[in-house]
Amino acid sequence: MSVIKLKPEKEQRNLWIISWIVSFITGSLVWIVLSVAVDLFIFLMAALGWLVIMVPIIIWIPAAFRALEYYIDDEGVKMKGGVIWKKHVTVPYPKITNVDITQGPLQRKYNIGTIHIQTAGSGGKQGEKAELRMQGIRELERIRKLIIGRIKDPSYHLSSVIRKEEESIRSENISVFKDMLKELEEIKSLLKRNQR
Repeated sequence: MSVIKLKPEKEQRNLWIISWIVSFITGSLVWIVLSVAVDLFIFLMAALGWLVIMVPIIIWIPAAFRALEYYIDDEGVKMKGGVIWKKHVTVPYPKITNVDITQGPLQRKYNIGTIHIQTAGSGGKQGEKAELRMQGIRELERIRKLIIGRIKDPSYHLSSVIRKEEESIRSENISVFKDMLKELEEIKSLLKRNQR
């Protein structure tokens, strides 16, 4: 079957940057108010710490966006991402219990959203503890229906099971042939010794 590769839309990166800007402005306003209430040295050290935290985040956002990829293939739904620590998540179709869609106000404005893929082990509110979250996706309902269709299609589950069984049989056959070859070589060696 075909592999569908999805990247988050560029609007998702823009939303992350907007969130950073709001956090930066809010934090800066707090620091301005605190500058009146605390000692100048303490204020400068705290403000420097704030910058040390915020500047790497704004540098990290584009790199994290470029690294993020989603795949829908025969085995299940997968996510690959991470800048410093790489992360690969696979949720097999038989384990998926729920596929939800969420859209915040800004996501609706940009016509993107998040698909939450949950398993029996993940709990909590809708999408809160999803096994995998596909952020910045357009055509949310189409992708959701595609995943649900593959969950309901037994051929996806059977093909995975059959493939594993075939690999197991193949490895067992190779092992048997290796054992047979070893015994034949030992017999050949014994025959040569007996002929002398």
